[in-house]
Amino acid sequence: MKQSFSIIFRYPFKEKNISIELTGNVTAHHSTPYYIISNIRFKNHPTGPYDAFPEIRIQQRELHGEMVWVHMDTQKESELSHIVGKAIDDYLAQSTS
Repeated sequence: MKQSFSIIFRYPFKEKNISIELTGNVTAHHSTPYYIISNIRFKNHPTGPYDAFPEIRIQQRELHGEMVWVHMDTQKESELSHIVGKAIDDYLAQSTS
């Protein structure tokens, strides 16, 4: 598995019934293991001056018998950790097939 890779994901705004397409750089840390997702930017403007979201750190863990993606600091799942985690899962599944 590559140590670093890029992902693309859609972040929904349910109140407005829209979503935005974002891209981010993923770095795997194998000691715990967890992932750092940085440089989260709008897919259509990847070289823009600002990140759309600050860096996040997530890991996959079992919660109530189900594997979920949680933030490292709170150990809680959010919509963002779920969506980014799914993009990581999809990338890893494609890279091993």
